Amino acid sequence: MKYPVCETPCVFVVDDDEDDQFLIQHVFGHHSPECRINSIMNGVELLDALAAVELLPALVLLDLNMPVMGGLEALALIRKEPKYDSLPVVILTTSNQTIDQQRALELGANGFVTKPLLLQEYNQLILTLRKQWLIGRCIG
Repeated sequence: MKYPVCETPCVFVVDDDEDDQFLIQHVFGHHSPECRINSIMNGVELLDALAAVELLPALVLLDLNMPVMGGLEALALIRKEPKYDSLPVVILTTSNQTIDQQRALELGANGFVTKPLLLQEYNQLILTLRKQWLIGRCIG
């Protein structure tokens, strides 16, 4: 699979659920239309995409439960590579299990968020992520 090269920093949304990908893109498009979103289906595709880009994304939103390679395995491999030390990775998952959160943070996740149930909560989440990770990197 060929991946688009980010000409400006962007957000990689790594999630096998196309509905979740669409929703995240929609909310980002509303709040940060200048921030390009790349949707990726699993951890293997994420590693391939990271290897293919010249400029790392400003943020990776990583689901835990995906086929081929899940989020924790992908995160562990990312954190073994020094060239990805500055790459912010936030886990965005349906899990609200403390053990998943602890494991993700131990592996080097920069944050752990349980997917919201309501559109209004998604809007607030994206605004928070935008403020925390994207201002000055992907947006002005």
